[in-house]
Amino acid sequence: MKQINYLDSLIKNKTSRIEILKYIELEDNMFDKILDSKLTKIEIIYFSTNPHLSQQNINKLFNLKIDNVNINLLRNSNCPEGEIENFITLNDKIYNIAMAHNPSLQKKHIIKLLEFNDKDVTMSLKFNNYL
Repeated sequence: MKQINYLDSLIKNKTSRIEILKYIELEDNMFDKILDSKLTKIEIIYFSTNPHLSQQNINKLFNLKIDNVNINLLRNSNCPEGEIENFITLNDKIYNIAMAHNPSLQKKHIIKLLEFNDKDVTMSLKFNNYL
């Protein structure tokens, strides 16, 4: 209960809100509380860069269907494989570049991205230090 009250005060503080959204370590009940706190579209975009998002949280953010959010989520190492596969089938250059930066990208997805023969996607894969 004490932690929730602390969270309430943090997310109401407009000056630090974006930084908190980007880095807060999320517990199960925190994600929904934050998402329900009337975030602006820009704040949701920043929130989608949080490396502590679970696969369930990522799926909820994908459901918002905000392009910049999707780009951030595709770069997240916790991005569900099914979402990676869905977005690869779109063969969208921006999404492909985002996926190429995902540190947990599987070999089959790397091969598929390389098959698109797009130099920008290939360069992004080369700069992914985790592959």
